[in-house]
Amino acid sequence: MPLPLIPVLLWGGAALLAATGIKKGVDASNDFDKAKEIGEAAQQRHEKALTKLDKNRAATQRDLEHLSELKIRVFTTQIKYLVDALKKGRSKISDFNLEISTDQLNEYERLVLGSFEIEKGLASGAVGGALAAMGAYGTVGTVATASTGAAISGLSGVAATNATLAWLGGGALSAGGFGMAGGMVALGGIALGPALAIGGFMMAGKAEKAVTEARSYEAEVDVAIAEIEKASIGLKAIRSNAAELQNVIERLVDTFEKIKVPNANDEAAFQRMVMVGKGIKEVLEIKIMSQDGKAINGLDASYSGFLEITGSEVA
Repeated sequence: MPLPLIPVLLWGGAALLAATGIKKGVDASNDFDKAKEIGEAAQQRHEKALTKLDKNRAATQRDLEHLSELKIRVFTTQIKYLVDALKKGRSKISDFNLEISTDQLNEYERLVLGSFEIEKGLASGAVGGALAAMGAYGTVGTVATASTGAAISGLSGVAATNATLAWLGGGALSAGGFGMAGGMVALGGIALGPALAIGGFMMAGKAEKAVTEARSYEAEVDVAIAEIEKASIGLKAIRSNAAELQNVIERLVDTFEKIKVPNANDEAAFQRMVMVGKGIKEVLEIKIMSQDGKAINGLDASYSGFLEITGSEVA
């Protein structure tokens, strides 16, 4: 007996609705999975970029510290030799004041004494973030502070006057520094990363909305990563400046060691040594980074004159 037409239609309609519901449920599940996949992939790329930036931070900190240590050694070795020779020989040089005045000599001597104090701090590990500051800005302010008898541990305050230096010298929050977020701010106020966590768009009422929010999150991550990469390039430029200045200092020191004399018996040789020594001191004060944390461009303009005057060459 054939089934009544209406019940058959009702049964077919119910089956169709059920199939449609199942399809929508599957589509929604797939969309949520897609949203989660997009979010997790973006998050992983962001974390990878942060890890790379932190490695660049650590490398830049090390290079600035190495430059600072070189500067301190030069003060306690070559500049000290110059000071001792000047104190012995100035009475024999009629035009001594044309080279280095008495006040300048006293300043040189204070810087030497301060450098010895900082060397003690290096040995005890108490210098802290001041090393990064010395590498970036020169040594006079920091070394002069040490020569007054101030606590070496207090020299880390020099770095704290600049957010980028504080981040470079301080590092992670666990170590008392600004942490990664602080570094991001220090390096030009770049994005700290998307504020919306993956769980946020996974709570969206509709699957389609979750995918839309995931795409938005992905776009925010892309912007943050671009800023992070720009910061890494900036750190690389600072390291390049540090290497360049270190090379110049080493060349000048090499020249000094070749022409230094113990006294003023040979006035011409003595005067040349004073000239080279004075050039070294000036180069030690060259800044390689601006107050806003950016590498200074055209660094060679700051030292090329000293190389020409002293007859030194940079390979």
